[in-house]
Amino acid sequence: MFKRFSQVREVVPWLHPGLNHAALRRTAARLRAGKIHNIDPRIPSHVMADLIEKSIAQDLMVQQVVDEAREFRQMVQEFEEKEETARGRSLVAGFHRLKKSPEAADTESPAAEKVRRLNRERRNELGRARKRKD
Repeated sequence: MFKRFSQVREVVPWLHPGLNHAALRRTAARLRAGKIHNIDPRIPSHVMADLIEKSIAQDLMVQQVVDEAREFRQMVQEFEEKEETARGRSLVAGFHRLKKSPEAADTESPAAEKVRRLNRERRNELGRARKRKD
């Protein structure tokens, strides 16, 4: 993004939000053809047309950078969600391994305490399962 912005050699006026690029291109073409004249007679029509086209190009570049930043943010978010899911699966698998270990069978062992604590945390996090109606 910064590299793309640093490639801009000439800063031109920013377009107002919501302006139609097609209409601006038509205006630039009319200025070049001499069908309309510039409001300020000190500025030649072809220079004004160039400014309009450069402003459009600048606006398109900014829009493209914003779109790429959004895509990048979405990719990062999806990656973080996948990592969080994998981390959760790993923790659940570790919990089940610990629960089935011989040390956890002894109710006074630190492993059994840890199993109880983890089970309580998971239950509070996920909520209690509904009772089945038989």
